[in-house]
Amino acid sequence: MIDLISSFISTGIETLLAYGALVGAVLAFVARFEPRTPNWLSTLATTALLCVSVWFFSALHHDKQAEVAQLKADNNALTRVATAHKVISKQASEKLLDRIQQMSTLEEKVRDYELQLERGKITACPSDPAYLSRMRALQFRKAR
Repeated sequence: MIDLISSFISTGIETLLAYGALVGAVLAFVARFEPRTPNWLSTLATTALLCVSVWFFSALHHDKQAEVAQLKADNNALTRVATAHKVISKQASEKLLDRIQQMSTLEEKVRDYELQLERGKITACPSDPAYLSRMRALQFRKAR
């Protein structure tokens, strides 16, 4: 936050100095028309103030170029992040769709089995200890 305030103040001061020196150069040039002001002094003051003005305007331009370069770099980084998020999102949706299809297939098989049980086409086997131990030994892995 302090950096932001400092940057704002320094940019404001640079702008003020650039325009102030430009106005001073114009006033020094206009002072040449006053008979009491020596031409060499007016020329020296005008040249010096123009140099100061150009210096600060070029500093402002350089700051703007650095800011634009930083903004471009930030934009490129955010574009890469957005692209990565799109890829991850697409993969996650494909896995979710696959999982939903698996679940609907399983639900359909369960419904068919229940209907066949109701109609009497198949009968449930009475459980015996060997069957129960095999069923308890089954392990289901979670989809990743």
